[in-house]
Amino acid sequence: MISTRRRSLPVVLATLAVVVLAGLLITRLTSLGDAQAQAVVKPAPLRPGPVPPPPPGTVPEPLPLPDQPPEVPEWQSMEARGWPIQFRTNLDLLAPLGTGSANAATWFADFARGSGPRREEAEAAAKRRVKHGKEGMMVLPPDDPLLREAEPWVDQATMRFHPDIFPVEGFQTRLPNLLFILTLARSWVARGMDAADSAAAMADFHRAIRLGRLIRREDVTIIADLIGLTCIRGGTEAIYERAARDGNLKLALVAAIATGEAAPQRLIIAERLTEVDLRQYYRKTLLGKPTLELPTSKLDTIIERAKAGPDRRMRGEVILSLGIVRQLGAPAQRERVTKVLEELSRSDDPIIAAAARYQLDQKLTTKQLRELADAFIPDA
Repeated sequence: MISTRRRSLPVVLATLAVVVLAGLLITRLTSLGDAQAQAVVKPAPLRPGPVPPPPPGTVPEPLPLPDQPPEVPEWQSMEARGWPIQFRTNLDLLAPLGTGSANAATWFADFARGSGPRREEAEAAAKRRVKHGKEGMMVLPPDDPLLREAEPWVDQATMRFHPDIFPVEGFQTRLPNLLFILTLARSWVARGMDAADSAAAMADFHRAIRLGRLIRREDVTIIADLIGLTCIRGGTEAIYERAARDGNLKLALVAAIATGEAAPQRLIIAERLTEVDLRQYYRKTLLGKPTLELPTSKLDTIIERAKAGPDRRMRGEVILSLGIVRQLGAPAQRERVTKVLEELSRSDDPIIAAAARYQLDQKLTTKQLRELADAFIPDA
């Protein structure tokens, strides 16, 4: 089944990732006023010069493939409802993480839009992209200097943006240039597809997977996680194609199973976001001020999801919803949510604690409340 659609898959994946990314950005930013959110972006911390090259990191060989076919995860099962939204297939069978001791985020943060000291280089790189394959996927040339410069950074064991580089600031939490990151992964996949040598091809596919794994390890924002998932999916699909062509059926099977896990993860993320979505409960007063007519059962679900769960990014997204309830909910709901946020602000997880503290300190202005109404509430 995979082989019948393999040529169009990279474009489909890239397009899906961009659409999901755009949708989530709109939801998160416009809900507090897009203009205001853009205005508070602060420059990245200044440095005396470019980030020095990272210490060399070794990349272990993939684990030996099992003699028996790996189990295919049943994401549609009831048991899966309690699973973390992560690959069940051991990705060390395909592309283990490197061992470098540097924080890869220090390099990638330099290309952040609006604040990164090397953001203009990322913009210039976007203009250097060329079409690859029949579908015209836009990638960097195989010898692009930024592509080469990035390689040792994905040999590191850590990529941590928050709070090391960017603070946790609710809806206004800054992000790295995710489209630049996606371009790097796609470019390695494209270069590997064109490589005559299978070892060189696999090395590039592994880089795309490692980059995706590094992004997902931080587990802070859903948007970044979706891009990481897309990077991994592109690499596993490419490994499947190359392994099948080379007759390595055991490797092809493992790659195919991993590839098949990406779609259900995206669907589950979408389902859980919908579960705590507040948009259908927004209303306007006669004076145009937004309010929430939130059923108690819905608030119960939101609080439950915020207090516990295996995925920190999902809890963080729900904490954003709690912040809105604290601003717009009924008085009793506001009081209840405030107590929950105070409890979460004392969490042992520093990211969860910071997210809750930010919501406790947040006070929407009249202008922001009106922007919220315009963004989500249709005119009567």
